[in-house]
Amino acid sequence: MVAKLEWYRLGGEDSERQWGDILGVLRLNAGKLDLELLHSSAAELGVLDLLEKALVE
Repeated sequence: MVAKLEWYRLGGEDSERQWGDILGVLRLNAGKLDLELLHSSAAELGVLDLLEKALVE
């Protein structure tokens, strides 16, 4: 999941398909994700802002 966020960032954050995939993964796995681990990993990779944006959408 976090790797997908990183890939989206590296791709210039302009792929609607990639963003849709990220949102889909979050929706399909709602309640099953370790949000603490996701936040920590996203912060390490510099994509915490994207994770937080995706969680709100």
